[in-house]
Amino acid sequence: MFLQRFDGQRLRAVEPAEVSERHCAGTRALLHACRLGAGPANRPALLPWVPPRIEWPFGVFHVSDPAVAHRACLALDGSWSLVDAASSAARLRVRLAAQAVDAAWWRALAPQDAWDAGVARTVVGLKGFRPRRATLIVVQQAPVDEDGLQVLAELERQAWGWPRAVRVVLAGGPVPGMARPIFW
Repeated sequence: MFLQRFDGQRLRAVEPAEVSERHCAGTRALLHACRLGAGPANRPALLPWVPPRIEWPFGVFHVSDPAVAHRACLALDGSWSLVDAASSAARLRVRLAAQAVDAAWWRALAPQDAWDAGVARTVVGLKGFRPRRATLIVVQQAPVDEDGLQVLAELERQAWGWPRAVRVVLAGGPVPGMARPIFW
């Protein structure tokens, strides 16, 4: 699991070629919303077994444009840093820095820290998900059915025991009752 990108059975990575631009007002608004309450996610230096402090461990958002959520994935997971790296050695440094941050349990989550970020096929497919680092999950599912709402409610109940915060973004379709719409 240490070398895996993330839970590849439930999530698919967003590739940089899938988006037409890096930034937009909607992406900035979504990134801001995702980071709110995701920290500090640290533990005392001498007590690594103590649960981390997370202000808001689980949140569900809604955006009307899936491209906004895809750009947010690429911004949070460090993909743009990898794309901009001048060499394979520079890309390796980016990856090693992300893993070093993961191992530093005493360090508070910083805005530049890499998150796991990807696209899930359905909300129901997230059943049993457990994050290893702060995670952004995008679901392109128009209406969320009753089973999907139950899975989101179960994830929210479990989130208080997780080591990192998780944000689920429902892209497109109507705004479900438990999702906070992101406007820009």
